[in-house]
Amino acid sequence: MHANVLRYFVEVARCGSIRKAAQNLYVASSAVNRQILKLESEMGTELFDRLPSGIRLNAAGERVLQHIRGTLNDFHLMRSELDELKGERKGHVSVVAMDSLFVDFLPATVEEFSDAYPAVTYSIAAVPPHDVPMRVLSGEYDVGITYITKLPAGLDVVTEVPLPPGVVMASSHPLAKKERITFDECRHHAFLRLEGRSPIQGVTSNDFPAFWESLAPSVTCNSTTLLKRLIASGRGISFFSKLAFLDELSRGDVMWRPIDDENVNELTVGIIIPNQRALPHVTGEFVERMVRRLKHVELTLREF
Repeated sequence: MHANVLRYFVEVARCGSIRKAAQNLYVASSAVNRQILKLESEMGTELFDRLPSGIRLNAAGERVLQHIRGTLNDFHLMRSELDELKGERKGHVSVVAMDSLFVDFLPATVEEFSDAYPAVTYSIAAVPPHDVPMRVLSGEYDVGITYITKLPAGLDVVTEVPLPPGVVMASSHPLAKKERITFDECRHHAFLRLEGRSPIQGVTSNDFPAFWESLAPSVTCNSTTLLKRLIASGRGISFFSKLAFLDELSRGDVMWRPIDDENVNELTVGIIIPNQRALPHVTGEFVERMVRRLKHVELTLREF
């Protein structure tokens, strides 16, 4: 009922970038740009200000966005009411994942899925990577996303991609010139640490726990969002997968370098589900969307 141009317009307005919107929509940037230009031609006015850093809605664009959001909201409400009448396309999706997936991956997946399944509700929790498997195995959540190490019996890996943690720093940082970075080199620079156990604890050498405990981080917190900002502003380095820095890597604000440890570099990020119980239909559909998006992200991040 609604042309692609409406979805494209809303996503470009949200992202402030045609490239980023195209990535979230799984289409070529040229296709998104054509639709935006077509809409501006039909409206008889430009809807975005083109800036060196991206694009931004102008006054006319804000008015169009207001109308489109109202239209799409009415459409989703109508779809929900029809689904209620038919008893279809409803259900609840429960996901537990490591914190870095809450920056971009999970929000984009839920937004996309909600367009097709507006009556679905969600429970989504962020926990340390090593806690994810047991949360799924216990039945507290149906789906998990985490680093794949040795999993307990009762869990299956739906898909996994090579997105290991590495050292993230501002592009101007001295370590950005190196191809690989050792744990000892990290010791000599301001370190920004997520609170709790390291995500690579248990998969590195026996010396790693002592190294981790010996660090005197300049900042310790439980917020990836806060650490991302401090890293980009040059306040220190940290350990993260590229997943948490999609935008910053594409803009060149930060650099990611592998850790000089083969065990770490072999780590994958995967989607896990229980093999002892059947997932609800709507959860299975959500898992398929996550698989597609995770593989797309892997391809996008290969160049960084």
